[in-house]
Amino acid sequence: MSDRGRSRRTARSTKVTPAKAAAPEQATPEESPVEETETADLGGTAKEVSSTEPAETPDETADETSDASGDPDKTDKGDKAADPDAVADNGDDADDEPADEPAAEASKDKKAEVKKGKGAPPPLTKADKRAAARKAAQKVARRRRVFQGIAGTVIVVLAVGGAFAGVWYFGDRAEERKTKCKPAAQVSYPPLLGGFDKRLATEPTVEKGTGDVKNTEKTVLIEGPCKAVKAGQTVTVNYVGVTYVDGKMFDSSWSKKKTFDTAVGMKQSGKQQEVLTGWDEGLVGVKVGSRVQLDIPAKDAYGANPPEGAPAGTLRFVIDVLDAKDADQTGLGGLGG
Repeated sequence: MSDRGRSRRTARSTKVTPAKAAAPEQATPEESPVEETETADLGGTAKEVSSTEPAETPDETADETSDASGDPDKTDKGDKAADPDAVADNGDDADDEPADEPAAEASKDKKAEVKKGKGAPPPLTKADKRAAARKAAQKVARRRRVFQGIAGTVIVVLAVGGAFAGVWYFGDRAEERKTKCKPAAQVSYPPLLGGFDKRLATEPTVEKGTGDVKNTEKTVLIEGPCKAVKAGQTVTVNYVGVTYVDGKMFDSSWSKKKTFDTAVGMKQSGKQQEVLTGWDEGLVGVKVGSRVQLDIPAKDAYGANPPEGAPAGTLRFVIDVLDAKDADQTGLGGLGG
């Protein structure tokens, strides 16, 4: 950039608002800067007219006119047109822009190749494929061995369990079914049939009762495995009787070590009952081999005026039903008192 261009750019940058162009003053003869210079030394007397300021060029005249108009855009455009360095810079920028286009195209091509699979890993060789097949076969074989081991264990467990089940079903269970509700080979006191709860071999402890008893109340303490007692059958029992209010024992077959036989359900059959109403009604439907508790009010026991030696009031009995038989048969086990 020439010194003339720099001076014009500096002068314009410091200008805030363009001033109106002043009317050119006409120079008077006295103020004219024209000088006459004699060039006598050069061999002549020719007069040379020179000005103290350099003559204005057409470019300068255009710049001053633009400055005077007050349009900074037009001034900048004029500066750019007159400034060869600015033109050169623009040319450089224009040259740089096309240089980026090949890189962008290369990036697009690379992305397209990745999408098409060109960027994927190389295909496996035959050796790699054989190695992968061997690993897969080994994995399958290992799984097969594990499965076979588990299956073998399950089979062994089932076989052992089946053997024990067979022994139980065809051995112990079969023997139990043969002896269930049947008398033992050697009869002892108390005479328990096959399949009875072993607690029936021990005398029960009877506690006193609480509350009022209006009707006979039956509570099953141990349920037996045999058939239920029917009305009119004769039952073989063990029993303990206590007064309800204080639990004082007044009678027991255990102390005599002898069971007691009696017909029950006689009132239901329309016959003369043989025992207390509480017994006659309460023992019907009880399974043989059961232990039951009967809370009997006075009206179903010995009444308001009991016979001599009989307890008064509400009574509690704990009764073990050991056998039951029809009137013309020997019963389930043929037992009796």
